Order: sequence, then structure tokens, then C-alpha cells
Amino acid sequence: MLAPLVVNKRAGFLADRVLGSLFVGVICFWVVGVLTAMLSPAAAQGFTLLEREGAPQETKTPAEETRGEGLDPKPGQEAAGGEFPYYQLKLTTGATVVGLLLNPAEAPRETFRVRLEEGLEVLIPRKIVVEHSPIRNEKVEYERIWPTFPDTVEGQWELAQWCRDRTLLAERERHLRRVLELDPDHAEARRLLGYVSRDGQWTSREEMMRADGFVLYGGRWMLPQAVRLLEQERKIKAAQGEWKQKINRWQGWLDSNREALARENIRQINDPFAVDALVDGLKTEKRDWVRLLFVEALARIGTARAEQALAYWALADPSEEVRLTCLDYLKKRHSPAVVDYFIGKLRSTDNSEVNRAAVALRELGDPSAIGPLIEALVTTHKIKISSGNPGQITTSFGTGGVGMSVGGGPVVVTQAFQNRQVLDALVALSGGTNFGFDQARWRAWYANQRRAEMVLNPRRD
Repeated sequence: MLAPLVVNKRAGFLADRVLGSLFVGVICFWVVGVLTAMLSPAAAQGFTLLEREGAPQETKTPAEETRGEGLDPKPGQEAAGGEFPYYQLKLTTGATVVGLLLNPAEAPRETFRVRLEEGLEVLIPRKIVVEHSPIRNEKVEYERIWPTFPDTVEGQWELAQWCRDRTLLAERERHLRRVLELDPDHAEARRLLGYVSRDGQWTSREEMMRADGFVLYGGRWMLPQAVRLLEQERKIKAAQGEWKQKINRWQGWLDSNREALARENIRQINDPFAVDALVDGLKTEKRDWVRLLFVEALARIGTARAEQALAYWALADPSEEVRLTCLDYLKKRHSPAVVDYFIGKLRSTDNSEVNRAAVALRELGDPSAIGPLIEALVTTHKIKISSGNPGQITTSFGTGGVGMSVGGGPVVVTQAFQNRQVLDALVALSGGTNFGFDQARWRAWYANQRRAEMVLNPRRD
């Protein structure tokens, strides 16, 4: 039976480190003791003790001899690659073994041949290894040397610098804090640990930030108000993501025996967080009747964001039925923002969009659109004339104009268009007045209308 491990505790810091260390020295001593005292396979829980210097020769199979040949480094020699020669193995028994892996290239992996700190070699079957991971040489060396440094300010400071040079950051911080335990006024250790002097008192950056009203969120110091906004944004994005998954799933059901359930689910949507998912559906969906379901859902939601989406698709959707359905819903809202959106589209470089915006303004019936409609009666747009055979004249027709070019390459020309839908909207909003495409007469009429309104409704200061 393995006798209890007796540890000569050192006062303070060293006592905690000895008791807390599970690395090379203690682990190797434990394994050596177990394997030396209990050589039966059952007692060793699957370990095989390999030959050591002066021990009887162990009989090996030809396969074992071949597999190990040329792979085992000599004591102190690094394994292939050189960066991580030591490994830590966690076993099914709960024990941890640390040592030099002598067969790193074995494939498929059947065993771990490990040389322990004292030179003892063990063969551990793969089946009893739960987890294995490389350990840096510097880490192993640290575990070996740290007890040799004195528990003084100078000794712990020197050890912290040793850790710094080998990028052992956690260990470096541990010894810097030990320096402060021994000398609370050690300025350099304070500085390296992030302390600042405020009003003659040492305070950590964390304490200082919290005193100034900041909170730590996502690794950054922020004001509570900013944290609340980020949390709100995170929750919104999460809700929007859930709706995208639902709507994508329901779209897939529309061509299956679950179509009725999908329709019903879409018809129940009234959550503002579903707007972006519905817009994405409108972008990708090819079937008119499905897009109409999405438009109806946007109308039920009725938020400003939903109105913006309806206004956009009232111009952009390829189906006239979908566009007019969007307008039907928007007419009930009487939103000035939507009217302004369509007025802005009268200045579009796309002539078809100009005319669709005019249709929308006619449907909304807002007289504030009369002035912009007058200016959009005739618009100019750049168009590309298709190329023809050399010497051949091709003709391109557009609303309100004709363009011609000689074959040999495409030609971009500027062309004026008389916009019929704009005129129809003007006639409707003006109560039947019609000056055709004569913008000068329309402007004069509109100025008279404005003056009459000023007389009837004088401005009051």
C-alpha cells in the first residue's frame, strides 16, 4: 500500500503552491511509488512498467520493437517538432500523468509511451486515457524550479521576471501578487498589476473604474446606460434571428402537406421583430401569393419599419397586384413619412420608378405632392442604345421621346420622357385640372392656388 505523501509545508505562499501543484514532481513521484509498490497489472490499473537501466530485459514482440524503433528520444531530447515534448494525460481513474511522450508519431494511436521525471518509462493503453494535451517545456521547467526561489521580495520578483521572459503570464501574475503581499508599497509590482495611485492610495484599475460608475461588460468597461442599450440590441437581434428561422421553415412547408399550417402561422404574425425576416422573404420569394401573405403580415404589424417596407415594395415588387396591395394598406395609415418617400422617388434616375411613385401618390391623395409632381411631368434620363451592325441605324423608343444611333457599338444618350402616370396623378389631385405636359401653365396654376390659400388662411403670428 502506498504510504501517505508527507509534505514539508513552507510558510505562507510556498505552502499553498506545494499543496496546489499537480504537475511533474508530485505526479511523477506518485506514479513511481504506485508502480514500484504494486507491480501487478490490476494494481497498476492498466500501466505497463517498461525496462529501466539495470532491470531485467523485457520480452517484446517484433511489432512493438518495429513501432518504437527510431521514435524514442534520448533523455532530455525534445520530441518531434520541439515545441511541446511533454504531455499531460488524464486517465479514467481520475489520475493525471505528466511526462515526455516517446512515441508521438504512432498511428493509429494504441498506447502512450511516457518517460516520467525520474527516468521511469511506462506504457499506458489508449483506452484508459480520457484526455491528452501538450505542455510547454517552460511550464515543466517552472514547476521544477519555483520551489528553489526564496520567499522574499527579491526572490519572488526575480521569479516573476523569469516567468515574463517565458510568457508564463498566469504564473508571473501569481508571483507579482506575492511580492505585494511581502511589500505592499512595491511600486513596480503595483504598476505591472495595473494599480494606480489615487489620492495617495493604491487602487486597481477595476476599483477605479467601478468608483467612476463603470461596469465590466464583454471585456470592456462601459457606462450602465451603454450596457442596457447593448443588451437591448442583443435581445432584438436574437428575436429577429428566431423569426428568420421560423419564416424560412414555414416557406419550406408551403410546398408540402403542411401548407395549411404554414399559411395559418404566417397569418398570425404581428411581432415587430419579424419585420426583417418578412422583408428577407419578399426578396427571395418568387410566388406572388406567398409575397402577398408577407405583405399582409407587415400591414398587421404596422410599425414605422413595417410601413417603410410596404412603401419600398409598393415600387419594387415585379407584380402589380402586390404593389397595389401595399398601397391599399398604406392608404389607411395616412403617414407623412410615406408620402415624403414617394415624393423623393419622383427624382429617381429610373423612369419606371418615377411613374410608379406617381401612381402611389395618386392613391394616397395627399395634395402636398402636387408641386413635386409638376416638376416630374417631364424628366430626363440616360439610356443605352443597343448596338447594331456597322452602318445600321437602330431606334429606341421611350415614353415622350425617341433615340437613334448608328451601329458599331452601344451609345449612351440623354433623353426626355413625358411621364403619363405623373400627369394622371396631377389631374386627380388637382380636382380635374389638366394642362397636359405644359409645366409652365401648371406652375402658374399652382402659384395661384397657393396665393388663394394664403388669403383664405392667413398666417397668424
